[in-house]
Parts: sequence; structure tokens; C-alpha cells
Amino acid sequence: MWKNQHLLAVAFCAGASSILGMGCELIATVDRSRIPGDEGVTNLCADGVQNGDETDVDCGGATCPQCANAKACTAADDCTSGFCADSVCCDTACDADCDACAADLKESGESGTCGPSKAESACGASTCSEGVETGRGTCDGESVECGPGAEKECETFACDPDENACFTECSEDSHCTLCHVCDAESGECELAPAGATGLGCEEGQACDGTGACKAANGEECTDAEPCATGNCVDGVCCDTGCDTACQACNIEGSVGTCSNVAAGGEDGADCSGANLCNGEGVCGLAPLEDCTTDEECASGNCLNSAGGAFVCDEFPEEQNDEEEEP
Repeated sequence: MWKNQHLLAVAFCAGASSILGMGCELIATVDRSRIPGDEGVTNLCADGVQNGDETDVDCGGATCPQCANAKACTAADDCTSGFCADSVCCDTACDADCDACAADLKESGESGTCGPSKAESACGASTCSEGVETGRGTCDGESVECGPGAEKECETFACDPDENACFTECSEDSHCTLCHVCDAESGECELAPAGATGLGCEEGQACDGTGACKAANGEECTDAEPCATGNCVDGVCCDTGCDTACQACNIEGSVGTCSNVAAGGEDGADCSGANLCNGEGVCGLAPLEDCTTDEECASGNCLNSAGGAFVCDEFPEEQNDEEEEP
């Protein structure tokens, strides 16, 4: 409405007398930019200011022209080259371990041209595997290859998968290396005792007391060397030396654990023939053998026989029943 009134006033003044000239001059010189509906339109991509979603002055973003090399960017589409590296438009992808496109990150040269990263710049990522921590590498200022990082043994600790580094204290056994257990009070990892299972050993293996895995108790053996406990008894790895008469390590139900031979049973050359085991790890005279004291008999009883001689009694019925069970 104001714009139309202004045009009518100008038309009227064109035919008015000189008396109205002063008023017409005032009307004709009104600032048009302040009249509603007649504002000028500003081009934000040519105003010399970084505004809107521009990534640099008058370039980049969704609406302005793409930026030349060395200008700021957030994505490849912001750049005429099609490459955005280190937040500047670059002449190449510049994505090797030890190259850079921003001047403050390069060994030399201006922004916008890819070149070697500054010497001693960190590169790559730290890793930790099989008890060895490898730190980030470094650039040499000439090559685009990442130099190897320093290695460190985790020693008694395991690798922390979340940090790609060695644990430095423990709160559970999984924080410790192979065949070590956590002392939660001190936070230190200690050697597990010989025969301990799990702790990184495979099925059928156990810790040998030195931090290695060997055959677990109950596994077949011909000599002591393969056994974690260092004991091969009765053809199996055993928890102890089990070298006492009337004890064995291959008894059904407790294979691998040194156990007493059942009452009335034999123990090879150590207790057989005229002698039998008493079920408590002691060898004694078999029933009907001549005796003088109860202690001599496997049954625990030395009785006067019908003929007047003293002989060892039979085993109690409950023991005999146990022997007869399949």
C-alpha cells in the first residue's frame, strides 16, 4: 500500500505548480529501502563474510560455490577438488598415516597441498595382543609411512581390550596373564599353583606352577614331564606323587586324584598275595592269614580260630558289599 501511494504522489507532483515543488521534492527523495515491500535482496555468497552454513568466506555449504584448495571445509562436497583433509580443501585425498594438508601439521609447505606430516607426529593406534603392548607410531617428516611404536611386555598382567594397553592392576583373574591369579587386596597378579585349571589353559590342561600349561590331572601319561603337577602315577597325571602302598591315582570315579585302594583290594607288588589293603591306605594281612595282633590284619581283627591258631578275620559285610557293587 505504501509503495502505491508513493508512486501516486510522484505522478501528482509532475503536474503541480511551483508552489508545491518543495513538498514534491521531499516526497521524491524518500529512502525506498525503508518502504515495506521494497527491500533489497542480499547475496550471502558474495558479501565477504562467512555466514549461513558456509565453511569459509562465501564458499562451501549447501548453497554457496565450492571452495578452492586451502579453504576450510567439513566434507569433500565443500571443495572444488573433491578432497577435504585436516579440515581444509586439499589437492589429493591425503589419507596416508603420515601425510597432512594443513600447514600447521606438515613438515613444510602451505595448506591445500598434501605433504609429509611433521616429524615425531603420532600416527596409527596403540595395540595390545598376547601380553605385548605396542604404542602409537611416529612419523619421520619425510615418509608417509607410520614408524613402529614402542613395545612393552605386560609381564604378569593381561591386555585390557578397552584401552589396547596392559592392565596395571587387577581386580579379577581375567586381568592377569596365563596361569596367574589376582590378589585383589594388593592388585597384583601372582602365579597359580601347579594343577590349577582354566586361567587361559585349554581343556585337558592345567597350570604347571611356572606360568605354563601342561596336561591336567587324569590325562594319560608315560612319564612325569608332560604333567602339570610333575606326577605321572598309574598311567595318569596325578595330583600328588601317590607313592604310598594302598593308594592309587587311576581309581574309577577319582582318576587323577590320589585315593585309597578299597578294602580287600590289592596294590600290585606293594600289597598283594598274603596282604590286602584295608581301605584306609594301609596294607595288612589278608583274611585267614596267621596273626598275633589286630593291627596286623587288613580287616582289623585277629581272631582265635577253631583249631586254636590266631588268624585274620574276614572283612566286615558292609565292606564286602561295597566290593561286590558294579
